[in-house]
Amino acid sequence: MVFIRYKKFGQQEYAYEVTAYWNPKTKMPCQKTRYLGVVVDKKNKIFEKKAQKAKPEKLILDFGDAYLFGAFMGKSWLAPMLGSAVGDSAETLMALISYKLCHCSAMRYAEQWFEGSYAKMLYKNANVCSQRISDFLASIGDENVQRRFFSDYIARISGAKKGIVIDATSLPNQIHMPQSAWGLSGEEIDKQIRFLLVVDKDSSMPLFFRSLPGNIVDVSALRATLDELQQFGVKESYAYLDAGFFSENNIKEMYQRKVQFLTRLPAIRQLYKELIGSEVDCLEAVRNVVRYGERVLFVKEKKVDLFGNEAYAYIVLDPERKGREIRKLMSQAIDEKDSNEDLEYEFSKRGVMILVSSSHMSRHDAVPAYYIRQTAEMMFGFSKDDLGILPLRVHKEETLRGLLFLQFVSLIAFIQFRNALGKKRTVEEALLTMRNLKCKVYDNETIVSELTRKQKEISESLNIIVPKSLGV
Repeated sequence: MVFIRYKKFGQQEYAYEVTAYWNPKTKMPCQKTRYLGVVVDKKNKIFEKKAQKAKPEKLILDFGDAYLFGAFMGKSWLAPMLGSAVGDSAETLMALISYKLCHCSAMRYAEQWFEGSYAKMLYKNANVCSQRISDFLASIGDENVQRRFFSDYIARISGAKKGIVIDATSLPNQIHMPQSAWGLSGEEIDKQIRFLLVVDKDSSMPLFFRSLPGNIVDVSALRATLDELQQFGVKESYAYLDAGFFSENNIKEMYQRKVQFLTRLPAIRQLYKELIGSEVDCLEAVRNVVRYGERVLFVKEKKVDLFGNEAYAYIVLDPERKGREIRKLMSQAIDEKDSNEDLEYEFSKRGVMILVSSSHMSRHDAVPAYYIRQTAEMMFGFSKDDLGILPLRVHKEETLRGLLFLQFVSLIAFIQFRNALGKKRTVEEALLTMRNLKCKVYDNETIVSELTRKQKEISESLNIIVPKSLGV
């Protein structure tokens, strides 16, 4: 049986169609109700049912990458530390760090990325228009801002004091400022800026950075770097140095400061030539065999005098590298050599690396200890390949300092995110996969698309729950 039921709320009357039926399962009479609408003409049974208007869709945004990284940073101690350092500009800084990781490109494209990313919902007070980014970089290039940050950051990172790695790289550019100067970059002379990085050995995290004019050689930068670190409370106990920092003054400085060190002896040094002449002939012997990963090396230890101080030299021969280098040498014209004596010396040093240390260590530990230095080289690789430090497009020194500071804190965030992901995925792979997760933004709600299996695995690996919807 079907009939119409009327209900009145306030001044408005509504009509409902009621269907009565027998439920065989419950063995009882039941009713189904269907809404017909507002009563317009009750006698003629005319009703008006207003159609619900769909909420106007405002935006479709790239969601997954910005949300995942934002949620990760929300759990990290780095975000509040940066907020304390830069104050009201914190959201702009976080937006640009997110841009560096999620879409590595020139800073002038940050605004276009921001408009299509959920980052604009996360960092509503950020100002990343191209006209304002230079002003922002200049503001975080201020020495007071950076000192506030490093005072907190270094105190947190370098608590174990188990050593530091110091290295520098060239940033070639064509900008016009005093810091951009002609200098040697590899085997070429370029207009460049030197980017010096200090890495904490215990945590493998970037600890400190300095920018130097391109014509300042690395050997001149060590003392000032150690002095600055000391101002931030870093009581360095051990330093792993690239060969570029080897000089008589630097070595004496390290002994005077009672800082132990390990570095590579440059081939142009007289001590290197003496050790090649006296030690290489008897180096390839069973008693000198050392395994390093999958490689088999020959390592010999010898006590040496290093500018009036006792030190230890570790002569390392890599037979595979020796074979490659000898083949290359033999492919050159022998008659180009000045004498047979010169040729013999060139043959004898092929495949050989000499390490010098202020303290004694097992010859089995010498090569692994030296390659701790690769953590700095890895950081430079991340900065150039993953975070787009090059090319430099700034024209004021304060803006350059701000850009390098942004690069440094982005590198910290990158390393934290990379460590959390583990070895199964790269940062680039994870964020590109998550970028395909979109969201739709309405007036009062943001609806998130369904996650794929890979997206679920990535978010779960970081212990981050991706919501189905969020407020605006």
